Amino acid sequence: METYFFDFDGTICESRHIYAASVQKAFEARGVKVPSREAVYQAMGIPIDVSIARWAQEGHRGDLAQTLFEESMAEYKLLEDSQIRIFPGIVKTLTQLKLAGKQLFVCSSKTHPEIVHNLEKLGLADLFADCVGADEVVNHKPASDEIDLLVKRHGLDLTEAVMLGDAKYDIRMGKNAGCATCACTWGAFDPAGLKKEGADYTVDYPLEILDI
Repeated sequence: METYFFDFDGTICESRHIYAASVQKAFEARGVKVPSREAVYQAMGIPIDVSIARWAQEGHRGDLAQTLFEESMAEYKLLEDSQIRIFPGIVKTLTQLKLAGKQLFVCSSKTHPEIVHNLEKLGLADLFADCVGADEVVNHKPASDEIDLLVKRHGLDLTEAVMLGDAKYDIRMGKNAGCATCACTWGAFDPAGLKKEGADYTVDYPLEILDI
């Protein structure tokens, strides 16, 4: 492989607990049926505003969707920098890939500015050639738009590329784009379900990525 597309949350870093706490606090404060922690975890991989709008509708307060999104994200930003954590082995893996001349990219359900902020705050920005957020495409994961955009920007060859992620949406996006796929189980909410997606590779530890 020469090109590696990485999901961010749940693959490079652990942040699910921050999303869950933030969403639950906002819903509870507004008196709307609070999504379970499991529901938030399971929705990781698609834009959070899409999930919040659905949960607001299920709580019969679809009119509050935008407010709940804004308040959830405000709470998230208060916690993010102090609580987000890089998974063990990720820095070493990314560094070795970079030193080997591989091209590394991030494809995330976050917005582009959020990804850039996270990468800079975590000291990972120099390892990646580019990143794409859900705000830059028409269709979010599992559509192939994010990968398609990077291919267009950088003239990438998908026959030498792999999409790596912890959620079914990542694997389906890679398949829709026409590149190889790799299921990363260390941050997966449902490892068994992830394996059922039939990725070309499955890795249980970051350093195993070096062998695909």
